[in-house]
Amino acid sequence: MANAELRIRRIWTADDGYTYHRIPGVIVTSRGTVIIYNEARRDASDWAMMDIFMQRSTDGGETFGPPIYLARGDEACPTVNNPVMMEDKNGRLHLLYCRDYTVGGGGAWHRVSDDDAVSWSEPRDITAATRPELHNAFAFGPGHGICTADGMLLVPIWMVLKEASVEERKHVPSVLHTFFSRDGGESWQLGERIEATEAVVSPNETVAAEREDGSILLTIRSMTTHRAKAASLTGTGGWSVPELDAALPDPKCFGSMIRYRGLGGRYALLHVNCACETARRNVVLRASFDGGESWPIARTIDAERGGYCDLAADERAGNIYVLYEEKAGADVYLARLTPDWLVR
Repeated sequence: MANAELRIRRIWTADDGYTYHRIPGVIVTSRGTVIIYNEARRDASDWAMMDIFMQRSTDGGETFGPPIYLARGDEACPTVNNPVMMEDKNGRLHLLYCRDYTVGGGGAWHRVSDDDAVSWSEPRDITAATRPELHNAFAFGPGHGICTADGMLLVPIWMVLKEASVEERKHVPSVLHTFFSRDGGESWQLGERIEATEAVVSPNETVAAEREDGSILLTIRSMTTHRAKAASLTGTGGWSVPELDAALPDPKCFGSMIRYRGLGGRYALLHVNCACETARRNVVLRASFDGGESWPIARTIDAERGGYCDLAADERAGNIYVLYEEKAGADVYLARLTPDWLVR
């Protein structure tokens, strides 16, 4: 097909300021601006001194502007982690992130932008909404959040319960919730808990997508050899029992999912992850036309490299974006592709 195109280029690499750019996220705003963001770390540890910055592109990912810093680590809280963005129905952008995984006084924070991410409000402490009495480590997403058809802002979260009686900074054993707002980000609350099962071990980093019928599907990182999934009519409770998806091999890594409302004239879910049981490589993009029950289309974006992957789309411009790590964030690549490349 004449319009079937895939382009890949390196976006971030080690420099004088940061040795790793981890936990990448990407969204496309209603104005067509591509926004990419990350944890810019000074060493490999999840608890490293780090900053969160984003960059904007107004030409479909061809060029990006200078870094805009959203949070900075300091001596009190070196780690600023798990940035997640989403846009509400009024065009306001929302950023959620944590400081030191909320433990030790770090907390959870919310910022907004009304000018397409050029400038941002001062951070607002929303720690109380995370129910800190329940958990030790806590994190958003990562990746991106969503705005549902009825205007609810929603992002999955993982937490380690205090009742697990492990060290405060441990990331396992973990459980899931969704974190949502029905009033444009003024207030937030936790949805019902999604527990681990015998098959789905320590469910953690998760992305949500809205299916055609308005229900919510989660794609879940599980500490096994495959991704897991769970669904809810509301996105806030009544979750199905999490189960492994045999069609989605995964090396205990973060993958992503979005809706695409016009893929070949059909409503689709798109999913990306490292499709390998043993190593973070083989970035594969898939499409489902039955709400994530099956994934009949699968295209390899990068067979040799891989890591955490996030996914976004600009349906008006006909571009799909995959932002993914290599070597645990030593390099980060942006793939831009057309729907015709996926369904060719």
